[in-house]
Amino acid sequence: MRHALRSLLVVVALLPVSAAGQRDAGLAEAFRRGDVPATRAALAAIARASSLDAAAGAFAMVVESLPRNRAFRAEFQRALANPGVPLPGADKYLFVFVPGWLYWRQPESGADFARPRQVIGELGVANRLAEIDENGTIEENAATLAAELAALHDDGWKVVLVSTSKGGPETLAALDLLRESGRAGHVAAWVNIGGLLNGTVLADRETVWPRSWVAAIGFAFMGLDTASISSMTTDASRKRFASATLPAEVLVVNYLGVPNAADVSSRAEEGYAALTEHGPNDGLTLLADAIVPDGITLVEPGLDHYFAAPDIDRRIAALAAALLQELAARAGR
Repeated sequence: MRHALRSLLVVVALLPVSAAGQRDAGLAEAFRRGDVPATRAALAAIARASSLDAAAGAFAMVVESLPRNRAFRAEFQRALANPGVPLPGADKYLFVFVPGWLYWRQPESGADFARPRQVIGELGVANRLAEIDENGTIEENAATLAAELAALHDDGWKVVLVSTSKGGPETLAALDLLRESGRAGHVAAWVNIGGLLNGTVLADRETVWPRSWVAAIGFAFMGLDTASISSMTTDASRKRFASATLPAEVLVVNYLGVPNAADVSSRAEEGYAALTEHGPNDGLTLLADAIVPDGITLVEPGLDHYFAAPDIDRRIAALAAALLQELAARAGR
C-alpha cells in the first residue's frame, strides 16, 4: 500500500500543467496560506474529478512539501528506527491527554488513551488524563480543561497537551481561553491527533429528523443527552475554529491518518462511506478539517481515524521523541 501511495505521489508530481495540475496547484496554494475552506473545496474538487484516493494522495503530497513537515518527519523516522533513545528533557514535561467522545463507555475506540499513556509512562514521562465529561459539549469541556490547566500554571511543569477526535476542538477552545486570561505560559505544545476541529458531517446527520429523534431515544436510555452531538456539527465547529486564536508560544503538531479506500478499517468504514461525497476523510472527519494549518503536520498514509497499526506503540514513542526533540531545538535557538 505504501509503495502504491508513493507511486501515486510521484505521478501527481510529474503531471504537466493541465486541469489536474491547476487543481493541485490550487490545493497547494490554499494549504500553504492556511485557508481551510479553500483547501477543503480543492480536495473535494480533486475527488470529484478523479477519486478519493487521488485527493488523499494530493493532500499528503502538499503536506510533505512544506520544509517544517519534512524535517519533523525525518526526526520521527529516526526515532522510529532507533527505539529506546532517551527523550530530551522528558523530566520537565507533563503530558496531559484530552480524551475523545464517550471514552469511558467505549474504551475500545482508543478514546481513553490507555495505550499511549502506558507507552509514555514506560518512557519515564509524567502524564495524566484530563478530567472532562465524556459527553459534555465542546464548550463545557473546554472551560473544564482550561480550569484544570490553569491550576497547573505554578506547579513547575511544562505541559504537553495530547488530544484526539472530539478532544481536539475542546483543546483548541481551552487554549484560546488560557490565552485570553494570560495563563498559557506553561503550555509548551499541543499534539492534535485526528481532531474534529471543524466538526464532522456525521454529527450534522444526527441532528436532523428522524435521526435526531432516534439518537435522543438511544442516548436517553444511557442517561445522556445529545447536546454534545450538536456541538460537533460542522456549522458550530467551523465558526468556533475560525474565531479561536492559539497562544503564540504553543507548538502545534497535527498527527493525521490519511487512508486510501482499501485501507479503511471496519470501525471507520461506515463513516468513511458517509463522507465520500464531501471529499477525502479519515472515517470521521474531512482531512482538511482535522489540522491546524500553521502547525507541523505528520501524516500517516494507510491509517484512518483509529490508527489501528500493529506497531502503533513504536509510533507513539517515536512521535513523543520527535516532539521533545523539536521542543529542545526551539529552546536552544
